[in-house]
Amino acid sequence: MKLGLVVPRYGLEVVGGTEHWLRTLVEHLVELCGWEVEVFTTCAVSAATWADEYPPGDTTIGGVTVHRHRSVSGRDPEYLRLYEQIKSDPESVPVSVALRFVELVGPVCPAVIDQADASNCDLIAVTPYLYWPAVHGVPRLGRRVIFHGAAHDEPELHLPIMAGVFGAVGGFSFNSFAERDLVERAFRVGHLPGSVIGNAVVEGRGVPAAAREALGLDPDEPFVLCLGRVERSKGAHLLAEMWDLYGRRRPAAPRLVFVGPVHDSLPERDRVVVADRQPENVKWGALRGCQLLVSPSAWESFSLVVVEAWLAGKPVLVNGRCEPTVEHCRHGGGGLWFDQYGDFEVAMDRLLADGDLRLRLAIAGEGYARRLFNWPAITERYATLAQRILTTFPASANHPAAAGS
Repeated sequence: MKLGLVVPRYGLEVVGGTEHWLRTLVEHLVELCGWEVEVFTTCAVSAATWADEYPPGDTTIGGVTVHRHRSVSGRDPEYLRLYEQIKSDPESVPVSVALRFVELVGPVCPAVIDQADASNCDLIAVTPYLYWPAVHGVPRLGRRVIFHGAAHDEPELHLPIMAGVFGAVGGFSFNSFAERDLVERAFRVGHLPGSVIGNAVVEGRGVPAAAREALGLDPDEPFVLCLGRVERSKGAHLLAEMWDLYGRRRPAAPRLVFVGPVHDSLPERDRVVVADRQPENVKWGALRGCQLLVSPSAWESFSLVVVEAWLAGKPVLVNGRCEPTVEHCRHGGGGLWFDQYGDFEVAMDRLLADGDLRLRLAIAGEGYARRLFNWPAITERYATLAQRILTTFPASANHPAAAGS
C-alpha cells in the first residue's frame, strides 16, 4: 500500500493537533504494516501564521518521505473580520465569501495539491477540513481521499462549500463516534466507507518533582493542569476566568497550570501559572504530578490530552459541550464534565476533596485508553478502512497513476 498525506504542516516541531497525530500514524503504518508513505505539505510550523520556516524540498522523517513547498500566502488576520460575518448564519454565506475566508485562513499552496494529484499513491489522507489544502484539494483528489476531517460543530463546518468537500472523498477516518454522527448529520455521506479509528497515544516519561521545579511550583505543591495550546478558541480564557472565580470562592484551591504554546496571552492572575511550551518529560511529569487534568475546549474531535491524562493515572474534567470528550468520559468512566460554572465548581470540589474518587476514575480511564488506543489496534482498524475504500472505489477507475503503482 502506498499512502499519500496532504497536511498543512508536518515535522518534529509541529506539536499537538491532527497534524501531529497523522505524523505518528503514518510512521507506525510504515513500521508495523510495511506501507510506503509520502507527505505533501508546506514549509510551515505555526498554524497561527503559516509562515515558511522549514526549507522547501524533500526530506525523510521516521521512514516517511516528506515533500515541502513554499506557500503563496499564509494566515491573513483579515479572516477575523470575515468570521464575524459568517458565524451567525454560515449556511447563507455566498460561495465567493466562503472561498475568500478559506483563502485568508490559509495556507494557500497549490504545489502541494499538484504534487499529490500527480503521485501514484493508492490513497491520500487529507487533514483537517477547514484549511485551504483540504477545501481545494479534496474535490480534485476525489475518491482516493481518506478524509481525516477533524470536524467540530463550529460555523466553518456549515459553510455551503463544505458539502462539496465532504461529499467528494473516498471514505472517512473519524476520531470519535460523536464526530461521525456530526458529519453524517451535516452531510449526506452515510453511504461512504467510514470507521471510527480514534488516536493512538504512547505513554511518555516524566518525574513529578522535576516537573514542579521546571514549572516554578513548590516541591510538594498540589496543582490542577490544563495541557495544550493556550488560545481563546480552546477554552483557555474561559477556564482562567472560572478559576479566578473558583479561587475567590475557595481560598484554599490549588494553582491552575497551563502547559502549552501561548497563542493568545492570558491576563495575569494570582492562582494561574502560564508555563508555555515545555519538553515532553516536563509535560508527562506534570501529568503524573497533578491532581487532575481539565480540558476546557468545546471543539475537539478526539483530545489526545484526555487520553494522556488517563495513561498517566489521572482523572479529567471536560467541557460538557464537547461531545467527543464527554463520549470518552461516558465510555471510559475516567472523568466528569461541566456545562456552566456551577457544574464546574461542584465537580472540582468533589474531585479535589476525594482522593478515592480520583483514583477510581483514573483506573477506569486508564483501562479504556490502553484497550482501545494502542498502535496495533489503531493500524489494524486503519488498514481495514483503506481496503474498504479501495474495494468501493478501485484505483484503476479513480486515478490512472495509482493503477500503475
